[in-house]
Amino acid sequence: MNPFRLRRWSGPASVKIVNVLMFNISWFAILLTQSSLLAPIIVLLNLSAHFYLMGKGKPELLVVAGVTAFGLVVDQLLFATGVFNLEGKATYAPLWLTCLWPVFATTLMHAFDWLQTRVILSIIFGAVGGTLSYIAGIRLTSIEFGSLFWGPIIIGTLWAVSFPLFLKISAKIARSSDGDVLGAKRPTEQRSPV
Repeated sequence: MNPFRLRRWSGPASVKIVNVLMFNISWFAILLTQSSLLAPIIVLLNLSAHFYLMGKGKPELLVVAGVTAFGLVVDQLLFATGVFNLEGKATYAPLWLTCLWPVFATTLMHAFDWLQTRVILSIIFGAVGGTLSYIAGIRLTSIEFGSLFWGPIIIGTLWAVSFPLFLKISAKIARSSDGDVLGAKRPTEQRSPV
């Protein structure tokens, strides 16, 4: 039992505020360091604190792992297709950039859970918020858009589709899990006919 979790972060508003703060601190730390050595450490610290304070166990861990795997593939595709480049050169996506995905994934069941049933709003939020986040990130790092016109449009479209999907999947996993990692239902008790 974690008394810190039960007493200090029991209110939904507190959890959302702490979740947003942890995400933003980690996001800035990863972007400002741009270190493939420090970024995994920042992620480990973020995930450890997150799961200690407010984590929802194996179902949320499954969401974090899935979103991270998706992000790893998407980052590589965005660099391979020239949507992004590093200091004007085509290259692979740096590890530190991929480290932003698990940190982001921790917000889906907390800070952004209110968007899980609001599809239109989550599409708009994903398109605008995702694009602005990438633009801000690019200004803080050595990553550049391959095209200043098409880059933001591609990112906005990607996030308009993926963000609502992430929210729907995380909501479904949370609802169907019933405390089990893959959503397997626990056996129900059989009642005696007598």
